Amino acid sequence: MTTPSQRQAFLEGEGDAWFQRNYQSDADHIASWSSRDPLVGLLENLPLPRGQETSVFEVGCGQGLRLAHLNSSKGWSVAGLDPSEKAIAAVTAAGYRGVVGTAETLLLPDRSVDLLIYGFCLYLCDRDDLFRIAAEAHRVLKPQSWLAILDFWYPHQRVNAYHHRSGIESYKDDLPGMFSWHPSYVITDHCLRHHSSRAYTDDPQEWIAATLLRRCDLVSKEE
Repeated sequence: MTTPSQRQAFLEGEGDAWFQRNYQSDADHIASWSSRDPLVGLLENLPLPRGQETSVFEVGCGQGLRLAHLNSSKGWSVAGLDPSEKAIAAVTAAGYRGVVGTAETLLLPDRSVDLLIYGFCLYLCDRDDLFRIAAEAHRVLKPQSWLAILDFWYPHQRVNAYHHRSGIESYKDDLPGMFSWHPSYVITDHCLRHHSSRAYTDDPQEWIAATLLRRCDLVSKEE
């Protein structure tokens, strides 16, 4: 009997379950959300033009709080992808474009995205899909663009049982390393913090990282 992929599990119900566990409806919490988000400050300081000419796409967008904030504060054109139909319903109800799907297939044109975000989702992806995920990111990103990852971080892979459903595993590893080996990708920011308190910590079991990478394709040859 073939074990179903984690991708299938999230598309067939676990994505909706994750969304229901994490959905925020309290107006005060939503209003203060950006002050606790490890990525927002980094993203708002990127040298990208204000307005709709800047294209942002988030994989694992949830209910779209990060997208909504970036659209409001910077005027960027935002859209997202999530395996949860309920999450995408919330995104579209808020007035943004959303797509049900997973990270290894981005239904976007080649070289169309200025900022691609992975919002705490890669730790649950099938390890067999990581090369496909990286290839899709490279395909949709513009030659001089930005890649952001918020996720668990560990210098080498650790595997844990997923607490909410048997048969699923979660992973902690060096996810930015999926891209930084490539000569076009350079890590510009890597902020390591405690998973829940967002404070500094020496406990590797609690590390999360907000990482920015610049896709800086070679534009001229050395003489």
